[in-house]
Amino acid sequence: MLLIDNSRDLAAELKDSERPVKLFIIDSLTAHFRAEYAGRGTLAARQQKLNRHMHELFKLIDEHNAVALVTNQVMSNPAVFFGDPTKPIGGNIVGHTATFRLYLRKSKGGKRIARLVDSPNLPEGEAPFMVEEAGLKSV
Repeated sequence: MLLIDNSRDLAAELKDSERPVKLFIIDSLTAHFRAEYAGRGTLAARQQKLNRHMHELFKLIDEHNAVALVTNQVMSNPAVFFGDPTKPIGGNIVGHTATFRLYLRKSKGGKRIARLVDSPNLPEGEAPFMVEEAGLKSV
């Protein structure tokens, strides 16, 4: 959460420069919250902190007309017999706060699948792609 404050300061410094900050990337958003708030007894406190963190991130990107890319963890649901047994961590807080939600998964032959799970104005859909040395390649 302190990194959001540091990012805000750095972005403010660079706002009027030749290269203002326009992209914020947060890897594994829920990892630190899961580690610090373990167990069901801390679920409410964890979700409140996570909610506040995500809203601070939204304020930051609004202030700088920027984009935030956030990765999240998934967990397996052993009760699922058919289909994909993974589900995202963070519950409704993460699911409803994010504007666009993508689910990336591996496929056969080095391919990957990007599935649009939630969007305010686009239908659900999938797009296969490959990661190559030159960059992303549509399949």
